[in-house]
Formats: sequence, structure tokens, C-alpha cells
Amino acid sequence: MIKNYFKIAWRNLFRNKGFSLTNLLGLTIGMTCAILILLWVQDELSYNKFQENYNNTQQVMAHRNFDGKIFTDEAIVFPLAKEMERNLPQVKNAVVTTFSESHILTTGDSKLNKKGFTVSDHYFNVFSWKFIKGNAATAINEPNTVVLTESTASSLFGNSDPMGKMLKMDNEKDVKVTAVVADVPSNSTVQFDFIQPYNYDDQNTRRH
Repeated sequence: MIKNYFKIAWRNLFRNKGFSLTNLLGLTIGMTCAILILLWVQDELSYNKFQENYNNTQQVMAHRNFDGKIFTDEAIVFPLAKEMERNLPQVKNAVVTTFSESHILTTGDSKLNKKGFTVSDHYFNVFSWKFIKGNAATAINEPNTVVLTESTASSLFGNSDPMGKMLKMDNEKDVKVTAVVADVPSNSTVQFDFIQPYNYDDQNTRRH
């Protein structure tokens, strides 16, 4: 019985070639679009889910009133993080970072223009990047240090161990490599090549 159904269907396909081709083409396009949409939705829903503290991490935004107009942005005054930790029991760690900034990293003959963030204390308590060298507890304990992604470290130092090596940043200051983390996944809203800690004696850092 089923064999006969297939025979009839096959004959109909060849008897009405134009109609069959149109239907098959439409079915193929429809299924392809549905699969692509499903993959896109899955990718969008996966953003930042790799972070261990994903469900407990919130971004603080500011409502501002200028000339009677209210708008919201990400720029937060620097002391707010410490005040939140002191006065809000539900806040375990509050972190301040700059906006993504480009800096020239130089060592020997290697010179790269890379993007990264300057961050405050507890940054690695909130964000769980995978450490390949060094560790989260000590990576940003001192000023004038830097954490590199694996690809950035490889571009600068090749196969040499970058730990403890010195870099020149913007031809202005020397920074020491204290850790290397895995490259940031593509499904992360935060993208960087390096992380450096705030130097609290520097009053000119742009804050986020």
C-alpha cells in the first residue's frame, strides 16, 4: 500500500513538473528560512549565559533630566559602586568600568592597537572569564598591570610565556602582564582584548 502511494506521488511529480518544482522550491526556501531564524534566536538567547553569575548580574543605568527632558544612559559617577556595596545588603559586588577604549600595546618590535576596559575592584568576582594563566584573585590587585586575552598575548609574545612581562601602553606607561584569559566568546555583549585595573591616583580616567 505505502509502496503504491510513493509510485503515485512520483508519477504526479513528473506529470506536473512545473507545479511540482514550484512547490518543492517553496518548501525548501521555507524550511531554510525557518532553520536560519531558529539558529538566530538560539544565538540571541545564548548571550552572556556562559557567565556563572548571569542570573544575578545587573547593569545600573542613570536617568538624567536636562532642560526638562529625561533620558537614560550608562555613565555612572565613580563613588556609586562603593556606596552601593556599603548601603545595599542585596549588592554583593559593585563594579565600575570605562567604556571600551583603544590603546597601543607595544613590546619589542610588536605594536598592536587593541580595545579593552579599565575596571574597578571585584571585577573578576562578577565576570567569570576563563583564566589560562594567572588567577582572578590577584590579576588586578595592583595598578599598572594588565590582563590579556589569549590571542592578544600570542600576537605580542608569540610562544613565549607572557606572565610578568612588561608592555608599553600608548608609549606613556609600563604595565605588567599578570594574567591571560581565553578569548571572549562571540555571544558576549562585553568584548575586549585586555583588562586593566583603575589607578586610583589617576583622576583623568573616563568612567562608565
